[in-house]
Amino acid sequence: MMILHGSSISPFVRKIMLALAYKGITYELQPLNPYVEKELAQKRHPMGKVPILEHGELSIIDSTVIAHYLDDVYPVPPLYPGDAQARAKIRWLEEYADTRLTSLVGGVMFYQKILRGKMLDKDVDEEAVEQCIEHHLPLALTYLEEQMPEKGFVGEHFSMAEISLWSVLRSGWMAGLRFTHYPRLNEYLSTIEQEPWVANLISEEDHELASFYCEPVIIGTVD
Repeated sequence: MMILHGSSISPFVRKIMLALAYKGITYELQPLNPYVEKELAQKRHPMGKVPILEHGELSIIDSTVIAHYLDDVYPVPPLYPGDAQARAKIRWLEEYADTRLTSLVGGVMFYQKILRGKMLDKDVDEEAVEQCIEHHLPLALTYLEEQMPEKGFVGEHFSMAEISLWSVLRSGWMAGLRFTHYPRLNEYLSTIEQEPWVANLISEEDHELASFYCEPVIIGTVD
């Protein structure tokens, strides 16, 4: 059985939990919080990060590397379906989610409002949050809105694009972010949440984390 180290509070761990669920792969989740268990995380990952996937004697790190490994070992259903052009778009949206969106949603909104403000009871950098909400996020979300399909998924089938984007924007939702001014993106996220493995994870997270959720904030568009 595969062992996944981490917690769904991390969008990167959430991403792999959904990938495993989508493929119907049984696994064991071993909780690992790199903020609290720094030494243990460093032993398992050279940069002290999560997720880490153990499969037999093999230890695989980095969420994108893990996703490709899962497709190599269990190719059906694929996380990167379609032809070369379709897969290139999936990989780009995964990269955009893992870098640009994560730096804003995870690095600012979730980190400041939930991790510092609620979990650690520390001061929140309100200026950083305001700058993110008023300037940086609208630009990033406007770009993302332009990439969204009129309906359904990015490609013909559910893919790592859906998993990656939803995983990080779910952290934003916890921090209070609402995307009603981005109708295609909002509909896209709602479509993803209708998938049973996604709905199951939402239910689990709501049960464990609801007390940390923030009041809704509607993100505006670029002026």
